[in-house]
Amino acid sequence: MRDLSNHIATRQCIAPALRSSYTVTGTAIDILGFESLAFSVHVGDWTDGEHVVSLEHSEDDISYDAVAARYITGTALEDGTFFELTIGDNGDSPSGPAYENENLVFGYVGDRRFVRAKIVSLSAVTGAFIGIDAILGHAHQRPT
Repeated sequence: MRDLSNHIATRQCIAPALRSSYTVTGTAIDILGFESLAFSVHVGDWTDGEHVVSLEHSEDDISYDAVAARYITGTALEDGTFFELTIGDNGDSPSGPAYENENLVFGYVGDRRFVRAKIVSLSAVTGAFIGIDAILGHAHQRPT
């Protein structure tokens, strides 16, 4: 078995919490010094509503743009031009809520220095438990 923990760094982007009808924008992740970035979305119990996870990126940590689906790897979950991951159910799904009690991982391969996640919760009274972490890899110097 080989060690992984000394070859990656993790950052909390959005703390795990119960999400209801509001928008939360995560902490910007600075990828300076790293060559790869992935996000891990932790979904716990889902009660109601739709919760849309998206990414924004920036060169200066001031002006952010939505991340195009072509800059996301590891998932085919996209809506049109920009990446969106919908957690939950609007009541029309025959199989119930999507991604309840699951972890989802996807990569970012864009060229901007700062990346942040956003969760927009719609039509939720109670909501869902959701948190997002960033995983940085291929460091120029090993993380400590």
